[in-house]
Amino acid sequence: MATISIYCYVVFILLNITVQINSQICEKTSQYGECSTNSACGCFHMMGAKDDTGVCGFLWPTCSRLVRCNSSDNSCLQPNTICVQHHQCDDFPICYPVGMIDQNMCPPMKNKINFKWKQNAITVAGGNGQGQQLNQLNHPFGIFIDKNKNILTADYLNHRIVEWKYDAKEGQIIAGENGNGDRIDQLQAPTDVIVDQQNHSIIIADKGNRRVIQWVNQN
Repeated sequence: MATISIYCYVVFILLNITVQINSQICEKTSQYGECSTNSACGCFHMMGAKDDTGVCGFLWPTCSRLVRCNSSDNSCLQPNTICVQHHQCDDFPICYPVGMIDQNMCPPMKNKINFKWKQNAITVAGGNGQGQQLNQLNHPFGIFIDKNKNILTADYLNHRIVEWKYDAKEGQIIAGENGNGDRIDQLQAPTDVIVDQQNHSIIIADKGNRRVIQWVNQN
């Protein structure tokens, strides 16, 4: 889908009738296709337009209030209307009120990106089986990614917090390297970790010890 936002006034001339519209043009978009940040709006194809070109308008007008376009030339004699296709209301083209295609009602989508995910994942931490070596994890729980793309992992059953540098082959223990316990230098089944950049510390949810502790970086 390609959407072109028109920020100036679009002028339609039909049978010498000029309709001035603060509208958004949707190009190469299916009928009723997405065209606005308002999910109640969709693309209405204009009669005679090429490449599935239309205007972005409100999808749910009262059909009984809409009249058909002039069959000879698809013009609209009603003021402030344009001729569009709207098969949910009528098999024939209908005259659509320009107030329902105004950008105030249907704001344009800006810089919309459709992400396509790869079908195969890559391992960024662990991946060498269950264990307590520096290249292993044992039931990792919460993670935190810092501004340098380093991954901090709450290594639950190893009772430690491990930092994996970006693209590293093994981690570094930054908290809980003294084994399972309730001392201030020990952890028991930590479940989550965050970085406090301002105070150069990490905050750990130490589940087994029923506490939240702050671990200060001594470097």
